[in-house]
Amino acid sequence: MPLGASCVLIKTSLAGREIMQKLLNSFLVVIAIGLLIVPNCENILGAEGSLYPQGYNETVERAMVKSILWANDEQLRRLVNIVEKKYGSQIDEISKKYYACPKDIKAIAIVESLMDENAESSVGAIGLMGVKRMTGKEMGFDDIERPLNNLEAGTKYYTVLLERFKDRELALAAYNLGPGEVENRLKKGFNPETIDYIWKIRRVSRFVMQI
Repeated sequence: MPLGASCVLIKTSLAGREIMQKLLNSFLVVIAIGLLIVPNCENILGAEGSLYPQGYNETVERAMVKSILWANDEQLRRLVNIVEKKYGSQIDEISKKYYACPKDIKAIAIVESLMDENAESSVGAIGLMGVKRMTGKEMGFDDIERPLNNLEAGTKYYTVLLERFKDRELALAAYNLGPGEVENRLKKGFNPETIDYIWKIRRVSRFVMQI
């Protein structure tokens, strides 16, 4: 086969792969819309007081796809059952103490640690709520290795972020990225839906709401 024809075949093959990848992404986005957007329409379809723009672009679509590939529905149902059976009543009490939504706290714990009490991220966030030791101390807790202390420190921190940003999804984004990073991004026009963390929280919340 002539070299020129070979190059044409390679380019055609690569183009075909790109088309197939785009079709797959589009298919996953359609699934995401059905699973995530409809149950959460009050949060994203022009909610009053929203601090970020609406509309979906490729960055948002990639975040949605990542949230779908992260875990399947059966895994999330199992994790929701674990958090409810093992820590449901304690989370309800802690949430009441700090005026937080217990369903948010349960969702954060699942996304942060997959309910692994010994979880530790590459940046030093540990335990069920993925709390850094310095953050734990700022919230008044020295021993955040203890699960209940970790839950309380994370809950208190989340309510601090809610007070700071006056917006639930900005507070969730700040819990994930850090408040300073979110404030910097807001100066350039930040949409929380561009990070997969928000879509993961929405997916988990959908199952938590069924409890």
